Amino acid sequence: MSILFRSSVLAPRERGREFGDAHARQIAMTVSNYQGLFQRVATRPYDVGALGAQALEQIAAFAAPLHEEILGIAEGAGIDAEFIGAINARTEILAYLGAQLRGECSTVVQANPFGAPVTAQTWDWYAEFADTWLTWEIPHADGRLTTTVTEFGIVGKPGVNNRGLGTHFNILHHQRDGERIGVPVHVLSRWILDSCGDINQAMLLCHAAGVSASSVLTLVAAVEGASAAVSVELHPGGPALVFPDDNGLLIHTNHFLAEAVRPFDTEPAAYPDTLVRYDLLRRRLAGRAGLETHDLLTALNSHLGSTGALCCHPAADLPQTGQYATLASITLDVLAGTLQALPGGPCRHL
Repeated sequence: MSILFRSSVLAPRERGREFGDAHARQIAMTVSNYQGLFQRVATRPYDVGALGAQALEQIAAFAAPLHEEILGIAEGAGIDAEFIGAINARTEILAYLGAQLRGECSTVVQANPFGAPVTAQTWDWYAEFADTWLTWEIPHADGRLTTTVTEFGIVGKPGVNNRGLGTHFNILHHQRDGERIGVPVHVLSRWILDSCGDINQAMLLCHAAGVSASSVLTLVAAVEGASAAVSVELHPGGPALVFPDDNGLLIHTNHFLAEAVRPFDTEPAAYPDTLVRYDLLRRRLAGRAGLETHDLLTALNSHLGSTGALCCHPAADLPQTGQYATLASITLDVLAGTLQALPGGPCRHL
């Protein structure tokens, strides 16, 4: 079931407190699920509270309003702020703990040179997190509106704003991931939507972030009569940029596409299905004109077994814990400043 929540207060601390109070049970579940995941995959001793505190320091320096919002979420939910910091830095902490998790998510964008872009992605994550996400609408005092699909207690993930800018989100893995706790990529994605009005500002912010765990943010922009897209491959050495092909098609799964970063990519050796997914999407969509949302969701509807699937389902005869599932299929209408978050995989909505 898809949940929509619209904040009714504008100040960051109070907005977070309202959100935390309204969703205390779900936030506690998110914290508990991640504590279990950290324990399950850790290859070194750790203190999740201390790591969360490091994340809060990074967030305060990078995006002070989101730091205030996180403190408010903690107050409203009655949970120590360090644990809310930790779930916002879940990607960074997993890298710090030495986890080589299978990549998640497949993204497709058709950037039309004379029209609005068409976008879709699957969000694949552990099946036990299936009931801990929502769509959050966040009005700002000056009329800006951010809409994001995210986990309860985490400030952002894929999303769109009402100024013609959207983000899709895929995890990557780099040899230098986890050397420290840097700016959380989930915070960066949300801060782009809150603070940027065009794709140039968003790319500059990605360059300034200084992340410690790799992900790719596919930025999509639209104005009347044109659209643009770029995948910003974030990694500890600095971001790399990947642009659409000559037909405006931009595909990303969970391996680096930028030539300079490929030698440091740990994903293909550990989970080569990312290459299979990318190739399948490319062959299904390359050279096709006039793609629409339905076409992208159809291309993402593929069940190639437990690995290589674009649309993932846990095995019914096994415990959900530790199994992957497509938790949501997400499309953006960047020109309208709206998104659609469909529960489960594309196969449920075609």
